[in-house]
Amino acid sequence: MDEAADLSAQLPVLIRGLFFEGWVPAKTPAKMRSVDEFLERVTKAFASDPLPEPDVAVAAVFAVLRRQISPGEYRQVAWAMRKPLRDLWM
Repeated sequence: MDEAADLSAQLPVLIRGLFFEGWVPAKTPAKMRSVDEFLERVTKAFASDPLPEPDVAVAAVFAVLRRQISPGEYRQVAWAMRKPLRDLWM
């Protein structure tokens, strides 16, 4: 949770609002262990407007975040993730 708060501090206000939209701290952290579980969660979040390629969408979001936050914060977020997700993030 602390890392999510640190990350959000570097986001533009509008994006920060979207970041926290629907977030339930009591359900944090999510216990996803694989990239497939993560992509399944993303797919469910966009059920009303399905993503044709969730993996491509996730890669695009991660690329934008990489440009918007400091390199140090990007690394800290990576090391807070389980290895399979860290590989997707990096």
